[in-house]
Amino acid sequence: MNKKLFFAAAMALMCANASAQQVKVYDTGRKWSQEFDALIQGQNIKRVAARGLQAVTPDSLLRINVSTAENAAGDVADFVKQAGYEAEAATDQLVVANIPASFIPTLAAQRDVLYVNKTRQLRALMNNVRPETGVTKLQEGTGLDTPYDGTGVLIGVIDQGFEYKHVAFAGRSKKWGSSTASGALSGNAPAADNTDEVGHATHVTNIAAGNKVDGSDYYGVATGSELLMMKSDFNDGTVLLQAAAIKKYAEDNGMPWVLNMSFGSNLGPHDGSTDYDQNMDKLCGKGAIMVAAMGNSGGEKMHCTYTFESDSTIYIYMKPESGNTNQAVVSQVWGNSNSGEKNLTITPVLVSGSTLYTPTSIQLRQAGFTTSGGIDPYSNRQYYSMAGVVTELASALSAKNGSLLWKITGKKGETIHAWVEPDQYPCSFTRKTFTITKPTPVSFTTLAGDDNYIVGEGAASVPQAIAVASYNATSSWTSLNGNSYNYTASIGTAKAMSYFSSKGPWLGKANKPTIAAPGGCITSAYSKKSQNFSAAKAELVQDVKVNGQHYYYGVMNGTSMATPVVTGIIALRLQANPDLTPADIVRIMQKTGRHDSYTGSRNPDEWSPSWGYGKIDAYEGLKEAINLRTAINETMNTAAPVTLKKDNDCWKVLFNNDESYADIQVVSLGGQTVSHAHLNAPRHGQEHVVSLQGLTPGVYIFRINTTASGLTRKVVVR
Repeated sequence: MNKKLFFAAAMALMCANASAQQVKVYDTGRKWSQEFDALIQGQNIKRVAARGLQAVTPDSLLRINVSTAENAAGDVADFVKQAGYEAEAATDQLVVANIPASFIPTLAAQRDVLYVNKTRQLRALMNNVRPETGVTKLQEGTGLDTPYDGTGVLIGVIDQGFEYKHVAFAGRSKKWGSSTASGALSGNAPAADNTDEVGHATHVTNIAAGNKVDGSDYYGVATGSELLMMKSDFNDGTVLLQAAAIKKYAEDNGMPWVLNMSFGSNLGPHDGSTDYDQNMDKLCGKGAIMVAAMGNSGGEKMHCTYTFESDSTIYIYMKPESGNTNQAVVSQVWGNSNSGEKNLTITPVLVSGSTLYTPTSIQLRQAGFTTSGGIDPYSNRQYYSMAGVVTELASALSAKNGSLLWKITGKKGETIHAWVEPDQYPCSFTRKTFTITKPTPVSFTTLAGDDNYIVGEGAASVPQAIAVASYNATSSWTSLNGNSYNYTASIGTAKAMSYFSSKGPWLGKANKPTIAAPGGCITSAYSKKSQNFSAAKAELVQDVKVNGQHYYYGVMNGTSMATPVVTGIIALRLQANPDLTPADIVRIMQKTGRHDSYTGSRNPDEWSPSWGYGKIDAYEGLKEAINLRTAINETMNTAAPVTLKKDNDCWKVLFNNDESYADIQVVSLGGQTVSHAHLNAPRHGQEHVVSLQGLTPGVYIFRINTTASGLTRKVVVR
């Protein structure tokens, strides 16, 4: 059977098995989010948006996620479309739709509808990469010579800011995403990306898989892979549709695939239980891998946790930072128990002077606050979510300014976690003592914030996603303008963990982050089509002219940059072993992650909330991927017999396939054989080490002959 057709058939069977995974939806006595209540009752509301308060009416179209019974999403989508609204099934259990709030009760009354939820808005998380991870060894004879370049593997990128015609992507795509709000594909590249503010997607995609371009060393990891670039509005409903489209395209064409997700959010349950997380997880499986950025909130005091030692009350102060001119605050509190019981009393309060105000739900709504709470239908955990502007609330309460706090009363043994959104609305949990005289005299000190438990929501929170932390490959660069710059003060020193990299642990079952990769001070393709582009930018390091057109490369920082390093490396492993599962990938990283003085000396498989299982090692991971291959599972698109890794005092020969024999020789330029080995029936994944110790410095010929082919390379011994 044709290998591609065989793989396509196998993937179809895997897809059928994956869809059997059921999304958990608990019966909480409600069928829609509390945030819709006021609109359903015919009231206008205000909600916090990127540009301040936004008015929403009962007739405004809302982007929603609809959880359904198994295999019912298609019928529910048809029902919504018959009512005159847009709807699309992302999986067999989730529909993404645009409907007014007035239609929600009608939709929720359908037998197969389990819950109607609001979508979340996600956002992008913003030469030395390849040598640091060992990828150069996977591409060049200087360190390692191999056929693995991602050929036969699809890399999907959902992002914002593609320069589609950048020379780094020439000839690499057959399809492109044609809409920022759906999973529609086109055979023609879009003329432009209207989401392009800073060229984030261009930088990210080149790191994963950009072309080798004459005159530039800043190419990607998986240079032979096929690219599917999907511009997105980053609504989580859209992301689901686009991820499903990438999966379908790959399976229709018999390719394993890896999805790069350099985006996320800070708010959510942080346990992988959301409707979005569970349905994204259904898309993962054999040859179907998702890779996600941990987030860039390291150092932010955006989280706090507390375990009640007795029945008591605590307070948490949400302090807007100086740059938060509107004093907008977005925060959530989650109980740790999944019993479905309300063992906590969670209330937003305002302190003005020595008076503590407890606003009613009507006062909160009048102030433009969006709130919801109760038992979450996807995790069975108690929660309270709030978004609003502090000054508006103070005005509604006739108070002079004020400080916004959480007041939480809990029973002994209960644990809570709270988070704020510090990126869009700079804010932190701050320790402060308040003395209250009205309505009841009391003095208390609020909890201090920390930067633990901040695995990014919306991508890294997908249970089977590989979550990537960032360290610095370097911290300085030389600009096109001739000046040298460094980021040491803002990201840290070379080889160290990036200051901005978000930390675990995660409240779900997996250890996150999974692995760390270079994301600090990374040079990659730079979009000249972005709104903020200037040829005078100090971050630009290279201008390559091809056919009269200028193409740029420049520096960016972020776990967004670390993530495509891992995406590209996984594409190489999928080429070597297209049956790898997310669990296989994690086990490989657990076994092969590198440890040094920065990660700390640990047992090989020990996990860290900052580093995960260590720094990614491309070569050692490839060796494990080949070792995991079964006899019937062939490497895709490679006939080359071996992969060669050159260390200082030896060459390592890694067999890509099973061979009946192998002859390995090192010969001087004068024709003298200085080393020879004959191997009988070497197996795929087997490694043979050829020592170079004791050889006179000079140039030698390295020859390998196997059953079907041969390979010759020069070796320089110094």
